[in-house]
Amino acid sequence: MLPTTVSCFGECTSHLENILDIPERPDLLRMTTLVEHLFRVPVAYMALVDHATQVVTRIGSGSEYWSLLKTYPLSAVIETPAVVQDAALGLPDGTSFGDLRFAASAPLLTSSGVSLGVLVIADREPRPHFAEKDTRALSELARMLAGKMELRMIASHALEAESALRETERRFRAIANTAPVKIIYGGVDGSCAFVNKTWLNFTGRSLEEELGDGWADCIHPDYREIAYEKYWRAFEAREAFTVEYPMRRHDGVYRWMLGRRVPRFLDDGTFTGFVGTLVDITDYHNAILAVQKQALCTSAVAHAAGLFYPVLDPQGKIEQMNPICQRTSGRDPQQMLGLFIWEACTAAHQGAAAIRDAIERAASSRTVVRLRTTGGSLEGEPMEFSWIITPIVSTPGELIALVATVSEANRFVRSTEEVIRCACGQLATAAI
Repeated sequence: MLPTTVSCFGECTSHLENILDIPERPDLLRMTTLVEHLFRVPVAYMALVDHATQVVTRIGSGSEYWSLLKTYPLSAVIETPAVVQDAALGLPDGTSFGDLRFAASAPLLTSSGVSLGVLVIADREPRPHFAEKDTRALSELARMLAGKMELRMIASHALEAESALRETERRFRAIANTAPVKIIYGGVDGSCAFVNKTWLNFTGRSLEEELGDGWADCIHPDYREIAYEKYWRAFEAREAFTVEYPMRRHDGVYRWMLGRRVPRFLDDGTFTGFVGTLVDITDYHNAILAVQKQALCTSAVAHAAGLFYPVLDPQGKIEQMNPICQRTSGRDPQQMLGLFIWEACTAAHQGAAAIRDAIERAASSRTVVRLRTTGGSLEGEPMEFSWIITPIVSTPGELIALVATVSEANRFVRSTEEVIRCACGQLATAAI
């Protein structure tokens, strides 16, 4: 029965063939010649087999006799040594040695148990005195030969892996250098090993300047330590991470970047470093700051005018609420965050359906929607509310939020409108 590890041989065929390359073949030939002299036989060769125990090739001395041993029972001797002291005394069925009378073999096994073939010696004369110690000596020589071949196979594996890695790296660099985003690659030690041309064109620096820790030189000094800390924390945990920071362009202008890095692993789980990208988000970052600034200003105006001022997501859930809402709800504004406006605010309870419809219309049409509702104060007094729901739309047309300004309509003799221009260029109006 064949050893289970023989099935691995098929994966090693190309490496086995490399064993016979110059200068390995002469070395192996010299070793089989040594075996011939040690045992004083005219035939000493290695039969290298494939995963089906078919002979791939033979190498050694006494080639004129090899054809006589074609029926040698390889499947029976692939695992353990075998000796036929005198073929005239009988051979297994289907076996023929021709005029050879003696044959002995020892398996060529790697340290992991993979069978490479057998070491065979033969003679025209019988060897009735071929003892156990001779068999052990033949087996030891077979182990030496297998060890040499295994080292060659390991070297071949390593060379092929290195070649494949170089080819993969070449392809990665070729693709990365044509990418429109900035790409960085860090090795297993965490240092930068590569940045693409898009990165270099942005910084105006050479690749050598960016390698190691040089990639962080262009990060704004106020954010450099934060970027370092997040990177090394993620590096030690082998986790992906995202970070934002301003980065100096070749003309000295700082641009906001969104950096993402992910760890890379081989199929066997071996960590090989990080691959990261940088995307310029300056316009988006400035737009968000402008919206935040305008929201604060509008909130201050609304508070001074005595207006309820909820900021809603596109579905109508509260993201921000000014303290004046306590006048009719009696609840802490923080407790209402994440709730639908018509469920959380007392001023909206009696007009819930109309408010929900107005929010949907403002969100879908991207236009200001006005309505009035009735409600009651905490003391039970009837109140009338005037609502203005204004969509906040980004430059690409994405709905960011809805701003609802709510006033007590019966508190004012007359109503005027002050125009508040949002960062996105859309008008938000508040009754005061």
